[in-house]
Amino acid sequence: MDTKKSDVKVTVRDQEEYSLEAQGGVVVKDIYVDPHEEAALVRKLDRRLLPMLAFMYFLSSLDRSNIGNAYTSGMKEDLHLTSRQYSNAVSVFYSTYLAAELPAVWLLKIARPRYYMSGLVLAWSLITLFSGFVQKYESLLATRVLLGAFEGGFFPAMTLLITMTYKPQEQAKRIAFFFGSSALSGAFGGLIATGLASVNNAGGLEGWRWLYIIEGLISVFASVWLFFGLPDSLDNLKFLNSKEHALMNARAKQRVQYMGENPAFSWKEVLLAIKDFKTYFAFIIQFCQDTILYGFSTFLTAILKLGLGYDSRKAQYMSVPVYLLAAIVFMISAYVSDRFKVRGPVFFAYNLLGATGYIILLTVKHDAVKYFACYLITFSLYTGTGLNITWLTNNVAPHYKRATALGLNQTLGNLSGAIVGQVYTKSPYVLGNSFSLGCIVLSNILTLVQIAWLTKLNRDKAAILAGTKKDFKKERIGDEELDFKYCL
Repeated sequence: MDTKKSDVKVTVRDQEEYSLEAQGGVVVKDIYVDPHEEAALVRKLDRRLLPMLAFMYFLSSLDRSNIGNAYTSGMKEDLHLTSRQYSNAVSVFYSTYLAAELPAVWLLKIARPRYYMSGLVLAWSLITLFSGFVQKYESLLATRVLLGAFEGGFFPAMTLLITMTYKPQEQAKRIAFFFGSSALSGAFGGLIATGLASVNNAGGLEGWRWLYIIEGLISVFASVWLFFGLPDSLDNLKFLNSKEHALMNARAKQRVQYMGENPAFSWKEVLLAIKDFKTYFAFIIQFCQDTILYGFSTFLTAILKLGLGYDSRKAQYMSVPVYLLAAIVFMISAYVSDRFKVRGPVFFAYNLLGATGYIILLTVKHDAVKYFACYLITFSLYTGTGLNITWLTNNVAPHYKRATALGLNQTLGNLSGAIVGQVYTKSPYVLGNSFSLGCIVLSNILTLVQIAWLTKLNRDKAAILAGTKKDFKKERIGDEELDFKYCL
């Protein structure tokens, strides 16, 4: 059976031949995998894993951001919160959220996914439920600190799980699925808050308290689904038959350079991640994109109510179509990104629309036009955040180097979550929106610089392989190997 081969080959320790894959820049072993059987396998993985993980991230986003809906649904008055206290409650969440992210990606390959990840979901679910009974500002801060501690590790662990299961060129659409669920959480959060506002004082509890209680209970039951749905190990997926296991093994051999040959934790790979310029470009871009995401999603209802003058209920349901558009936009952008095998240029273009939205929001006085600007901002909302993560995970190998880079990306990038609470302090949020606009500009500048630098590195590798340039590196590991082509 013929196998397509590249002219570029390297010899590895066991003297087997490897050929260059056409996409994703990953070295592929000379093993034939029937594309139809592989596509069927990937669809089966999608059906079993994606809905479950996406629903968990939906709940994570809902439980994290529902403070915005609770604030505009009566919590402000019942707890006698000032604008500064509300901002502090938003920011303090990230103190523990950030601390949990890097350990999470190191632990995932050691701990059993089903116990580790379902335990995180159960813990934050109970904290969300108990948040419905807080009576004062200090108690609200305590629940936010605990919530961050358990939610922080989930998304980076889930993302790393995707990189361990799927090939690089398959990852953007799957990560988009998660961010699409996050966008839907914004939409449904508004709908739920609108509905619960009408059951105020039911059972002696205010509507915003029922928001926390009901969402917490849903998350508790979801943690049970995750416990029984996730495997103990990715090496033994019990829902696959013997032929599908063989296909998974073949896919693993094709990705040996991407994943690494040594499964043990490696401080050497950790140091490689710390010294890699891609790590720093990625987390600064992530910081900028997360600022837009967290600022807009946390304060959207407040912007609509306090900035545009809508009442609480109208502000809640007018946020719904904004989030739905955000989900649709990101799914389309992820498809385009995987289809053309590019990351940076896609969210660079989308950021131009987002920047236009912020400019309108800051300069125009007409409320209808400002509401339209919110739709333009959605083009930056999830696209840059998700595609930048995929860009990083595609371009960093092997496993623990990628895990460390991803953990640092999420830890340092999510510092923005603490900062947005301090810049979005007073309606009509001119400082916050101006800060977000500046972040879009900086993100696009860094994106252009990284595209240029990765292009240069790819050309240098090609020149070394062609014998027209001398290689001064003594050792090349993972993505530094000459036949690893960086994704732009």
